[in-house]
Amino acid sequence: MEGILGGWRLVGINTMTSGVPINLSYTPAAAFNVSPNPTYRPNLTGDPVTPSDQRTIANYLNPATVEIPTDRSQPFGNAPRNVARGPAIYTLDMGLHKSLGLGVGQTRLELRVEAFNILNKTNFGSPNGNRSDANFGTIRTLSSFPRQIQLGAKLDF
Repeated sequence: MEGILGGWRLVGINTMTSGVPINLSYTPAAAFNVSPNPTYRPNLTGDPVTPSDQRTIANYLNPATVEIPTDRSQPFGNAPRNVARGPAIYTLDMGLHKSLGLGVGQTRLELRVEAFNILNKTNFGSPNGNRSDANFGTIRTLSSFPRQIQLGAKLDF
């Protein structure tokens, strides 16, 4: 690419990952509490992820298919570990670099322009997996930053 760009080097990193695993849980009432630190898992009656045509950041997990156990003798539900995944993550980082000889021995100056998340893709975090929480199934965080551009110079001597 250097010939096309007049000595500049174009570099890039494309990242595409599946979402982070989601563990469903609930906060038990005092009568259900069996010890101080276990993870209480709810019962599943279907797919915990909202169908794709209805899925939004305010409705990522389907509360109708995730139920808190009601039998005190069975406080641990049937939800398996890592039962769902959060939204996928996509970012494209690019850099434009040029190395210049300064004519003094092997002294070189490298100029850089780097852009992170150059397409400014909004990548959402994981949804709230605690069925007892009023915000269950909603996404309230981001998993990446908005576009960032930086300039740099490096002197090798």
